[in-house]
Order: sequence, then C-alpha cells, then structure tokens
Amino acid sequence: MPQIEAFKGTYYNPEIIDNLANVTAPPYDVINGACKSKLLADSPYNVIRLILGKSAQEMGGSRPQSEFQEAASTFNQWLSKKILINDQEPALYDLEEEFEAVGKRYCRRGFIGILKLEGEKNTVRPHEKTMSAPKEDRLELTRHCRANFSQIFTLYEDSKNTVEDALAKARQSETMLTFTEDGITRRLWRITDTKAIAAAQTHLKDREIFIADGHHRYETALLYQQERKKAAPDTGENQPWDYVMSYFSSMSDPGLAILPTHRLLSNFPTPDAVELKKRLAAYFTIEKCTADNDRAQDLLDQLKKSGDNSSFIFLADNIAEPLLLTLKRDAAAEILDKLPTSLAALDVSVLQQLVFCHILNISSADMEQQRYTRYTQDAATAINAVRTGEAQIAVLLKSTKIEQVREVALQGEKMPQKSTFFFPKLATGILINRLN
Repeated sequence: MPQIEAFKGTYYNPEIIDNLANVTAPPYDVINGACKSKLLADSPYNVIRLILGKSAQEMGGSRPQSEFQEAASTFNQWLSKKILINDQEPALYDLEEEFEAVGKRYCRRGFIGILKLEGEKNTVRPHEKTMSAPKEDRLELTRHCRANFSQIFTLYEDSKNTVEDALAKARQSETMLTFTEDGITRRLWRITDTKAIAAAQTHLKDREIFIADGHHRYETALLYQQERKKAAPDTGENQPWDYVMSYFSSMSDPGLAILPTHRLLSNFPTPDAVELKKRLAAYFTIEKCTADNDRAQDLLDQLKKSGDNSSFIFLADNIAEPLLLTLKRDAAAEILDKLPTSLAALDVSVLQQLVFCHILNISSADMEQQRYTRYTQDAATAINAVRTGEAQIAVLLKSTKIEQVREVALQGEKMPQKSTFFFPKLATGILINRLN
C-alpha cells in the first residue's frame, strides 16, 4: 500500500528571490535549446542551472560529466549562500493552480509530499513506456546532486474530495508562495497540521497511485534507490533515497486538463503519395480537408467532430490537403487484436501500431531512439513544420481520456511515449527534496 510522508522541503529564500516566475522552469523533458536560453537569461538563479534541459538528447548524444559536476557545484553554492533554504519541520505542501486551456478556465488542486519507493509491490501504476537515454541522464544528475528537483505527477481516486478538503481546512491564511507565469497562477500552502497529514496518509494507503507524468523520473528514482541500497546494505529502511518527491491529485478533480501531443516525422523518406494513400485507405476512411482548413483550430474542430472513433488529421509534404483518417476497425482487426483491449482503444496506439509501424515501416527501435519522431502540443507548429519542409509528416490527435489512463495502468500495460500531456506541467523549482 502507498506510503506518503511529509518532508522538509528546500525552497528559494523569499528574502533574496522576490519573484519565483524568474527562477522556476518547466520539467527537464520539455526544455529545448531556445527555452533553455530564455531561462538562463531570466535569472542567475534559475533552476535550469540545476536541471540542465534535454539538449543532450536532442543532439542524439550523452551529456558531458562536466555539466553534472557544474550543476552539483551550483546547487551546493546556492545552499551555502542561502539562495535555497530548508524548511524547519516536515510538511505536506498544498498546491493550487489556476489556468486556461482550450478556451476554458481550470483550477487544479493537489499536494506535494514524498512517496515510498516500493517497486516490487506494484502499488504505483505507470501507463507510458520510457526511453533509456533520459533515465541515464537523470540518474547521473541524481548521483551528483543527491536531490529531486521535480515532482512525479501522480493521481489517486477520491470521488468525495476527502483529502483536499482536509488540507484546505488546515491552510494558514497566508500562502507560502504565490506567483503567476504564462497565465498560470500558482499558490502553495505549507500544511503541518498532524490531523490533515494523517487524513491524506490514511486515504492514500488504501488506494493505488497512477503516474500521470514523470515516468522517467520515477524509474530513475528506483534505480538510484537500488544503487544506494547496494552501496550501503546495512543502512536500514526509510532512508532519504527510499522516497521520491511527488505531487498527488485526485482523478475526480475538475481541474485536470489533458491535452494531446501531436506527432512529427522528420528526416523521413515519405512514400509516393499515390501509394501512401492506397495503404492508408486499406485501414481508414479518408476525408479531404479543404485548403481553407489548413488552420490549426479548424482542423482540430473537424477532428473533434469524429467523436469516440479512432481518428486523426494526417499531413504529408507530398499531399496537398490535410486528410481526416477514421479507423475501419474491422479492416484493422488482424493487427489491432494483437494488442491488449485497453491499448487497442487508444488513438495513439492505433497511430503507432497501424500507421507508423505497419504502413510506414518504422521499427520499434526507431521509435525508442526517436530516429524520426518528434512531438509538440501545438498543432500550428506541427502543420507549419510540414509546410516548411522541417518535417515530412505530421499527425494531429485528440486528447487521451483520464478513464483510458486508468484502464491501461490497471491492466499493467504501457501506452506509447508521449500519450498524455497533463496541462500545465508542474513547475520545477517550487520545492526540492534532498536525498542526503
């Protein structure tokens, strides 16, 4: 059963850092070169100097050891200079985020604590496959810095909102921090009330934990735990490395917003247009989208009208019009029936298994190594990439539903990479969990 604990968070000293928007960052895996440059310019104390960004993976290589060493040195300097300070008593940290997505206002609620790492007991349910390079990179950073800089984003079942009601009642009148960035307002309360903490622990100990985001960070934490236990087998249970900092939100929270992650194929040998359409027509009904509808929102609106049918918008550099593809499930049964039922119902699985693997002959190794595949949450970016020649194929998808995430995780299956995008990403730098 899941074990949740309060902890003494490490955070930016408010007497030195007066605007957290200048020092926080998105999680490492979404920080490309341009974003990294902006974050470095925002502040000499931006957390990007600790988490480093994914540029090494973008270049297809590993990061030099000097970068990890510099991150560790910077971390220790910030601690010694009191740029980062430690909380005085263990707490859970109640987080509220207000934002707008797809034209709707949301307020997502959840709390940050530390989660006991018990990989073999299977109380934590992942739902996405992971890749080796990011895990190796994050493990090396953890070895050097001995800290969790970002939270695992997890979900639990709480239809009556028991946990968040208990935590809200225990909030102090003043927030621990409040800041707004890119239209997202975040408020954090320190919860030290023992009854409220116990209410959260009691409720979650009888529930399964579902990973929404941070699969690579979770598996990295397990690897680091194994290393530390092997190096010091006599240290006993409940060491700092036996836990990972995590954010917990109810699956019933109306503030949960899941956005689609669109696919791009770059440096890819596109098949002849006539042959490509022939292959697609064997498994999909094809509807041309008019040239006037080469705008992102128009295409997404047309896709939305397809309802629960597996469908997506397909663009190729040698086909003039975007195509709306809708699955002929009977025609594809021989291929899709090889998948578990929970995966066969997912648009991302249909796309990967049927279009990428079967029709376009992209291998599993190619997918794992991201030889051709790129990802973006912005449909306009995907469309433009094909129109400018930056990519040869783009596919626009609908959002994966929270019920589908739960079903896949309960069946012990894994979705393709980047199947879900819980918006907004948690801000890195709000809290740090030290592992020594």
